Amino acid sequence: MKDHINNLPLTKKVFLFSFFISLILVFLTAGISVIIQTKQMEEQMRYRVGEMSLLWSTSFDSAEITELNIHRNLNNPSYKNITDKLSIVNEKARYTSALLFATDVTAEGEIFILASSKSYKKIGLMPLSYYHASKEYLKGFNQALSGKKVTTTKMYRDKYGPWITSFVPIYEEDGKVAGILSFDINAELITHYQKNISVYLIGIFIVMTIIGYLILRRGIKMFLSPVNEIIAGLNEVSKGNFNIKLKFGHQNDLGILAERFNNMTSQLSLLFDRLSATSEQLGTIHKNAVSMHRFEEAIDEMEQILQKTKIQRELQRAEKMNAIGQLAASVAHEIRNPMTVVKGFLQIFLAKEQMSEEERMYIRLMIEEMSRAETIINDYLSLAKPDIELMEKLNAAEIASKVLDLMNSYAMMSKNILVIPNLNEDVYIKGNVSELKQVLINILKNGIEAMKDGGTLRIDVYKEANYGVFQISDSGIGMTPEELERLGTAFYSLKEKGTGIGMMVCYQIIERMKGRIEVQSENGVGTTFKIFVPLSETDTELNEGLM
Repeated sequence: MKDHINNLPLTKKVFLFSFFISLILVFLTAGISVIIQTKQMEEQMRYRVGEMSLLWSTSFDSAEITELNIHRNLNNPSYKNITDKLSIVNEKARYTSALLFATDVTAEGEIFILASSKSYKKIGLMPLSYYHASKEYLKGFNQALSGKKVTTTKMYRDKYGPWITSFVPIYEEDGKVAGILSFDINAELITHYQKNISVYLIGIFIVMTIIGYLILRRGIKMFLSPVNEIIAGLNEVSKGNFNIKLKFGHQNDLGILAERFNNMTSQLSLLFDRLSATSEQLGTIHKNAVSMHRFEEAIDEMEQILQKTKIQRELQRAEKMNAIGQLAASVAHEIRNPMTVVKGFLQIFLAKEQMSEEERMYIRLMIEEMSRAETIINDYLSLAKPDIELMEKLNAAEIASKVLDLMNSYAMMSKNILVIPNLNEDVYIKGNVSELKQVLINILKNGIEAMKDGGTLRIDVYKEANYGVFQISDSGIGMTPEELERLGTAFYSLKEKGTGIGMMVCYQIIERMKGRIEVQSENGVGTTFKIFVPLSETDTELNEGLM
């Protein structure tokens, strides 16, 4: 049932919800109305029987009641006078009957009847006998006796039917209660009224249900027609029909929604046309193929375009690396040997004693520039040379410690930089020792040079998953997101005289070791490099066992 309702169209769901809410409200209103009317009618009857009992109580003589209570004899003249008066009450007041009680009550809750009207004799309530009263009846009697005032009960029901009773104490001359006059009014009129009003309300309820059904059905259909139109439009769009347009005449919420829907279909149509054109250009679909209009086909086509674009980028990168490698080889053969000769002669000239200090300064500058040129050429050669070095099991902490020995004095003396090592001795990786040192030296040197005014350089060695990690953090100038994006590409460097080849070589070396480099940086705060190198086979198996 619940699944069936959930699968209903929106219009029917709203209609059923509104209809049932309307039914509940009408039903509650009718029920509350009946309760209120019944309460009012009951209050009116209580007031009526109370006033009537108080009025009739003045016609009874307390002396006759006392005499009858003493003798309790049917032949007593007082009995006949009291009975006649009670019978007159029965005749004059419709739906009412009267009883006269003595003031004594037994432990079992029985009240002694001194006299009763003729209607009570018909149902078996005889005079000069005990009446086993109900709780509500006895409660009203005791309140009238103890409080010495007129008391009226709420509507109650006993074996004789529904009743409302009023109790009036009749006083002797000395103020004592001679007896209690009881007036009962038959409350069948209230139940009869409830039945009649219920039938009447049921009739109205049925009529209102029919009218409400028709009004709600027409109104909801009219109000939700734009929503149904939008749903129909979405169904068409899901089928690939982007030429559908919704009509909207009013600038209300639904009108604005329809306008946005039309804008969306226009943008989707343009997007899919461009996607088809791009697919034809890249050759992922045939030129004579039917244009794509289904989202599943479009998503598949986008994935193919992205995959092909990625492959093209990789090919371009490979071609670029190949060109750099060829350039490096050419530079090595054409420039390195002449530079070595020039540098050698400069060193010979520097050793002569006949030169002035100014000439020596010029020669030193030339030698430094020649050394910088050699460093750039070596970086190019690192890109060009094949990976022929042996991969072996290495202690990551030991390698990091040796590199720090090389860089520590440079960091302390020239830059006033504090180096903080945190090296886990139990990290064994698989890699090439010389290439790994080259990477660490390059990145540590970049970190030191990024802290022009001094700072803190931290290196951590630890395990993460199946990798040994060298984490190098500096408190230098940092990088912007745009600079971070271009890091590691050829000919891009943040240094004034840098070429970008050094970082490119670092990335290539770590990739050859089947690792990766992750960089986090914030401009003006600092930079953190994470160098991931695979653990050795023994450590990898141990690490997987622990996990």
